[in-house]
Amino acid sequence: MKFTFQGTTAQRQQAQSLERLLKYMKDVVYPYSPYYRRIMKERDIHPDELKTYEDFRRIPITRKEDIVAHQDEFTVMPAFPGMPNRHEVEELGPERLKQYREAAEQPGLRDIFKLRALEVRLKEQFLRDWQPIHFQMSGGSTGRSITTGYTSTDMDLLARGSAWFFELSGLVRPEDKWLNLLPAAPHLGIYAAMLVPLYGGQPNFNTFGGKVMPTERQVELAAEGRFAHILCLPSYLSHWLRTAKRMVDAGTVPPMNHFRTAICVGEPLTDSYRKLLRELFEAIGSTEAKILEGMSSTELRSTGFYECAEGSKLHFDPEYFFAEILDPKTLEPVPWGEPGVFVWSHIDWHGTVILRYWTGDYVTGGMVWGDCPHCGLTIPRLITPIWRIEKDFTKIRGARVEFVGLQDAVRSVNGVRTYQIVLRKEAPDDPTSRDLLEVHLAVGEGFDRRSVGEELRKILKRSVEVTPDAVLFETAEEIEAKLFAKKLKAEWIVDLRPTPVPAP
Repeated sequence: MKFTFQGTTAQRQQAQSLERLLKYMKDVVYPYSPYYRRIMKERDIHPDELKTYEDFRRIPITRKEDIVAHQDEFTVMPAFPGMPNRHEVEELGPERLKQYREAAEQPGLRDIFKLRALEVRLKEQFLRDWQPIHFQMSGGSTGRSITTGYTSTDMDLLARGSAWFFELSGLVRPEDKWLNLLPAAPHLGIYAAMLVPLYGGQPNFNTFGGKVMPTERQVELAAEGRFAHILCLPSYLSHWLRTAKRMVDAGTVPPMNHFRTAICVGEPLTDSYRKLLRELFEAIGSTEAKILEGMSSTELRSTGFYECAEGSKLHFDPEYFFAEILDPKTLEPVPWGEPGVFVWSHIDWHGTVILRYWTGDYVTGGMVWGDCPHCGLTIPRLITPIWRIEKDFTKIRGARVEFVGLQDAVRSVNGVRTYQIVLRKEAPDDPTSRDLLEVHLAVGEGFDRRSVGEELRKILKRSVEVTPDAVLFETAEEIEAKLFAKKLKAEWIVDLRPTPVPAP
């Protein structure tokens, strides 16, 4: 049955997504996943008993540490008839074996010099469906990295992500060029931005970030090639656009009016951040550029979810993923539109398969399911901003402060060009001493430093109930050198406070 994104209701679409998930668990996950087969047997869960969402919730939450501890068991692969298997899984069913045998009767790519034996070609068909051939690795920012594997058939699902990547916005033409500014690493941001355009015949260039190709050379490349679209971290994009503005003003490159979209991933994108980026695009000549938000992860394995228009929020794929928004304390599902932690499950993927993955991403507006007012599709949308529930807040002088809110408050001050926030202790080696909050600022041309500093103090007090102990003014170049000194992403907030020693 074809999955429908138009002429349906949210309730019908959600039921269709759940139906696909439960069938997938019966046909693939239970028989062929070493990890979930063991978990379901331990909990006396049989796939034939799973009829409703409440039944499905008997499957326990999967966390990152579970995958790290049992990495190999998350690859689904049936036992091939007559061949040994290191995991306790079922043997490939006769129907699939028949399909592979029929496909094997036709010569393949390796049969140029002579026709290989039928049994060899049969095993090849099996491996195309089940053996991982491409691997990606997570950044490992919260501990050990996770490696995920894609089979040949999974690569087709990755290519399908071009519908989200290119088609949702309606701004992409087949001849448009894409510029990927994401940093080099064996993660999804590099591979998806490279493979999906190639599958779709879309021109693209991967810079691998500022540590591989100098930002100035990237700007020259963008001006020469007249790239239309950028994929990037928003923090690096702000640095990139300021560099481009400096080069345009110096006459090194011509004004660039060819950018139509920037897809920002990897960091929260708030309204004030979007406004700042739009102003920077206008400063280099791209007055019509749209700033769209996207998200994905190496665990997800898809190209991810994106906006169809500015502020439309992230369009989720209910055909190949099942979404849950859970209360972070009770783990109970919350109503549509209520905040909670984003949890997802794979549907119809091979290779690395994960169910009920606890992302740790707190979706402040929850998930709404219905017709998007911009593109008209019936589709669930994650209402950003999204914060890391375990990482994206701190205590400053006893007050809980969300990092996104703190950054947004600084960005909202008129005249702030760029900044870095530093947290210290009054006595550097004493964890119990008073917290100090410093804001290092670069102001735009024509703005008075004193006035900007006073406005910053007022807005921080009003927005996050904390007043900075010091506002230090520096040049934009000095601050940006510190922002990217240690990490691939900008360090907007640097916490230098010592970790308290736990009591015995």
